[in-house]
Amino acid sequence: MVDVDADGARDPMAPERTRVDDVGTAVIDLVRRQDIDAVMFDCDGTLVDSEPIGHRVWGALAGDLGVVAAPGADAEGLSFEQRLEALRTTNPALPPTEVVYAEYWRRLRTAFDESLQPIEATYRLARELVRASIPVAIVSNSAQERLQYTVSCALPLLVGVTLVGWTPRDRPKPHPDLYSRAASLVAVPADRCLAIEDSAVGALAASRAGMRTLILDTVVH
Repeated sequence: MVDVDADGARDPMAPERTRVDDVGTAVIDLVRRQDIDAVMFDCDGTLVDSEPIGHRVWGALAGDLGVVAAPGADAEGLSFEQRLEALRTTNPALPPTEVVYAEYWRRLRTAFDESLQPIEATYRLARELVRASIPVAIVSNSAQERLQYTVSCALPLLVGVTLVGWTPRDRPKPHPDLYSRAASLVAVPADRCLAIEDSAVGALAASRAGMRTLILDTVVH
């Protein structure tokens, strides 16, 4: 379904969908037409195939902690902290968030070192944009430390681009804070930025920041 304005015209801020294999052509066309000046990439599920790894690591840790599932705890695109808070409704004895996250991150780093891979179509696109001197940022609900580690581990040719991970001063996606900060850091107005996301939560955050958004169709792992 395509969002339209009251007069029947397509809403230019409504997210568009594209196949991951077609994203490069779509974005380069927008750049060549001078419709956008900067590109913002989500990280997990967009640039790196980390989500199956994260699910596996969390499943093992949740089993060790005796976690009982809660409605909404696995909502796509939410931060680890948001999911953990949802779980507290059925797991009131869970250790503090920082304790659970520290153990999760320790296990996740090991798993990333062993098997994390980029999603080649988007990684290639990001490299092409950097070579063409188009401002690029990677914007993630992951904590800044995890985002930096992910990029160094699986996206070495993007080390040096603007990285915007969650910090305690930000509201995570679907709030616009991270994307608004990214636009400020690359010094490009939000309405001249394109965000590439794999989730409705992330697309909503970018749209709320005033950016155009592409949502990638599901990547086959």
